Amino acid sequence: MSALTLVSLTEEWIIKKVGLKRQRVGDVRSLSIPGNHKEKIGYLGNGLDNFERLKSLNLSHNSLVCIEGLQCLQHLQSLNLYYNCIPSLEEVGVLFELPLLRYLDLRLNPLGKSDPYYRPFVVYNMISLRNLDGCPVKEDERKSAKRKYSQQRSRDNRQALLDHLNMKLSLMNEANLIRLNHFAANHRSPTYLSSHQKPLTKPAALAQAENKLAQAENKQQASYRKPLQELLDIMDKHWVGENSLELNTNFLTQIVQILCMMENHITSQDAEVKTLKEEMGELCNFANVQEKEHKAEVDKFMADLEELNAQLRIAMEENVALRKDLLKSQKLQHKRQWRSNLSLAPPKV
Repeated sequence: MSALTLVSLTEEWIIKKVGLKRQRVGDVRSLSIPGNHKEKIGYLGNGLDNFERLKSLNLSHNSLVCIEGLQCLQHLQSLNLYYNCIPSLEEVGVLFELPLLRYLDLRLNPLGKSDPYYRPFVVYNMISLRNLDGCPVKEDERKSAKRKYSQQRSRDNRQALLDHLNMKLSLMNEANLIRLNHFAANHRSPTYLSSHQKPLTKPAALAQAENKLAQAENKQQASYRKPLQELLDIMDKHWVGENSLELNTNFLTQIVQILCMMENHITSQDAEVKTLKEEMGELCNFANVQEKEHKAEVDKFMADLEELNAQLRIAMEENVALRKDLLKSQKLQHKRQWRSNLSLAPPKV
């Protein structure tokens, strides 16, 4: 049994496979290249780029995972991808660029198992489609798909607006508080001094100011929630799944009012932020003075300690000298005792 060969599609391979002449490639209207047990197409590449007028294409029974390259067939009306290896709807997105496609067969592809509800998605995104997987696309089915995915698009637009507003509000919040954070970062007391020093206790007033600053940040962030909710509610009220809200005067008026309210609210908080900044500056200066005083005390303590160490070294050297003298005296005493004992001993007969 011969091994299966996966082919990378090229124009030369198509010409040889189907028996076309090169000068007729641009005039081909129909092309059928189904796979078999010996040879299957695994990759399209740009092999179909010059088949500009192709209207019908059969690529069934192949091993295609990606169908990138079919979007160049702008006149294509019928496409057979039966029994391939297309894994998900993400790969089918290139077909949405084919404005005249009417007949599409995606049966026996893995996407049918990974997303069994892919049919309404394809019907919604391909307005010209008349037949999908051998079944006609009815008007009721198209309306149902439109309702389903219009609501999904509305949710996506709402989330996109929320993300956009959150980003803007985050930048505004950062712009208002960046100087305070700069103060906090540059004047923060060190946790530890040297190995011989004890930690510097943070002044109570400075700790209170930092707490106030944190409360102001939380208050400012919390103040964004209500306008954001109002914006989302207005979107839900006016968005019907089609047309643009940019032309809705009532919607734009309400949006502008809410944004102005947010701007006024942020402006009103600038005075509080400025006051906290000044308090933080004064307290940081006070903390710096305390830190310098503490450092002076530590330096004095270290100098006294060095002096005591010097005195201890002298005392230890004197102690060693005294021990040496004591040992010498003990040796001399033993020697004298030994001689005395010899002199008192009786003479030998």
